[in-house]
Amino acid sequence: MPKQIDKQSKREEILDAAVRVFGRHGFHFTRMIDVAREAGIGKGTIYEYFSSKNDLLSAAFNRYMHMIRQDMETLLAGPHSPVEKIRLIIQHVLDTSAQNPELILVFFDFWIHSVHDGDQQEINFKTIYAEYRELTRVLIQEGIARGEVRHDIPANTAALFVSAIEGTFLQWIVDPQAFRIADMGKTITDVLLNGIIIPSRTDHSEGENP
Repeated sequence: MPKQIDKQSKREEILDAAVRVFGRHGFHFTRMIDVAREAGIGKGTIYEYFSSKNDLLSAAFNRYMHMIRQDMETLLAGPHSPVEKIRLIIQHVLDTSAQNPELILVFFDFWIHSVHDGDQQEINFKTIYAEYRELTRVLIQEGIARGEVRHDIPANTAALFVSAIEGTFLQWIVDPQAFRIADMGKTITDVLLNGIIIPSRTDHSEGENP
């Protein structure tokens, strides 16, 4: 009997190979044959799963975004305070990317490609950034309602949190030796969250005599 092929597993293997190759060479310089060789399959086989290089890049990006969103939903459903949820989400995004650095390169490759290719409609970065800003804005508003966050913070604070993550990725791409991505999670959250939270009575009383 012919060997049965698990098409979903094979598709995942091709995507993994594509991420590695895109990460090493960039989208522009990668050929479909390069991905096929990395996956250990023939060039013709790859077209049974993906119609083009654009299709491969879109699928890799969508898989990454799906993974991040699933984890975010789990964190949002947890018992943590709004401020702590912001902290956990930022740390998780950076930890996930630190474990899969090729994904960061794929992310920005896709971003650059979509900016220059007007026909590229698979991913709408404007919508993605809007979703992230709205998620952060809602958590900030919940924090204000609970008396954990200052009520006078600027309206564009949510955009600042998103920018801090994107800026971390961009700097790492330019200079991977400058810092460890995972370490930046605590730095970002400590600096930004300390700027919006209302200090607790314990914080006010530090250093005071009993």
